[in-house]
Amino acid sequence: MEKKPNRKKSICIVSIIVILFCLLSLSFFSYNIFKINIVPTKYLIIGYGGLLLILLILLWIVLSKKNKLIKSIAFFIMTIMSLGLGYATYYLNHTYHFLNNAQTGYDTLAYSVVVLKNSAYDDIHALKNRIISYLDDGYKEDVQKELSAKITYTESLSSDFSTLPELLLHSQVDSIVLEDSYLTLAYEEIEGFEENTKTIYTFEVRVKSHKEESTVNVIEEPFILYISGIDQYGNVNSVRGRSDVNQLVVVNPKTHHILLVNTPRDYYVQLAGTTGLKDKLTHAGIYGIDKSIQTLENLYDIDIHYYLRVNFNTLIQVVDVIGGIDIYSDSSFTCWTNRKVHVEKGWNHFNGEQALAYARERHAYLTGDHHRGANQQQVITAIIDKVTKSSVLISKYNSILNALDGSFQTDVPIETITSFIKYQIDKIPTWTVESIAVTGYNSMNYTYSMGTRYQLYVMEPDYDSIENVKKRMNEVLLEGN
Repeated sequence: MEKKPNRKKSICIVSIIVILFCLLSLSFFSYNIFKINIVPTKYLIIGYGGLLLILLILLWIVLSKKNKLIKSIAFFIMTIMSLGLGYATYYLNHTYHFLNNAQTGYDTLAYSVVVLKNSAYDDIHALKNRIISYLDDGYKEDVQKELSAKITYTESLSSDFSTLPELLLHSQVDSIVLEDSYLTLAYEEIEGFEENTKTIYTFEVRVKSHKEESTVNVIEEPFILYISGIDQYGNVNSVRGRSDVNQLVVVNPKTHHILLVNTPRDYYVQLAGTTGLKDKLTHAGIYGIDKSIQTLENLYDIDIHYYLRVNFNTLIQVVDVIGGIDIYSDSSFTCWTNRKVHVEKGWNHFNGEQALAYARERHAYLTGDHHRGANQQQVITAIIDKVTKSSVLISKYNSILNALDGSFQTDVPIETITSFIKYQIDKIPTWTVESIAVTGYNSMNYTYSMGTRYQLYVMEPDYDSIENVKKRMNEVLLEGN
């Protein structure tokens, strides 16, 4: 006769499984919450105290009570707790990996092999034993390695970017190799270049990205963050580009004061590490984030502690995922960069695409770049207000992380970011956001990046406005001392 299963033993096994599952969930949750370190100590004490008390009561019920209904309820609660802890662990782990992804130590430079459109060269192999010209810079060995692996060729090096398009257009070389930010610059600034050329091969070069070794305590000491917005779409780690947005965010955590400082993209400045011709500030981004940072440090006589590098995709995705932003416009116009977007005088509710068009607009205004900078500051302020003054950060948390993943790059250490979030959760401060900008006047001039072949539109600095901004930045940095 078949033996009946021991019911008591089965219940005991189930009890052990449920208890182990609950303890395992708590262990994983604890590991992640202490790893990411964003929850203030007082909340941890309250949270863990309540959690452990509930768990001990449930364990006592499961192990000592004989009432089946009460035991079943205790099992059910422990299961729900385990699932809740598992879900919370997923969010914490997601947050950590998201922050870690933004800390990539490398950029990927995209290169194009360009020939004349009417030439017979249709692929890289057609350039065998031909003359190929490229920049004699820090990446020439990477270019040489890529090309040599494909074909034999005659190398022609140039120390000046602006000579390369001319060499090709006048058929002095068979092909040129340009990093894509240079290629975009050539398309926009050299008449006839885009129409008369074609790209027959592309490749990528991996290079180290900027890393600022700052030791500032962001919850106690003032700091400066540089927001660089490059004029490209795609993954922010895979391109260099002109820095069309150049906002300095001066943060004083003692007084909860944020000062946004706008420097127009076409500001005519001496690029760091160069002599002779000055250049547009936007062109500094072509040479990497380091060049933009050092140029602004020299201009304002400051130390920039960290940077945040974004592109068009970043703005679109952030604004969309938080449900749009509200912006007050002082005039009505149709945006130049996106003719589908019409802005009304007064309050406008913008989605991501509309916010980007508004932030890029300058043709609708008599003051051009000055007004564009003010628009960019409006957009940044609106995003800060939406995220910090509503429940959107909590309700859209996972969506925000998914939208931002891979679309921004920063050198702010993870522990610095998490300590600032922890501070925000603990103190819930109300931040005052102030905006200021340097000014200048319109001009045409030669630039470092394009040489003396082409005069470009630039904004000559008003040095009195620079001094005023420097003074205001120092005032904000010294507040509370």
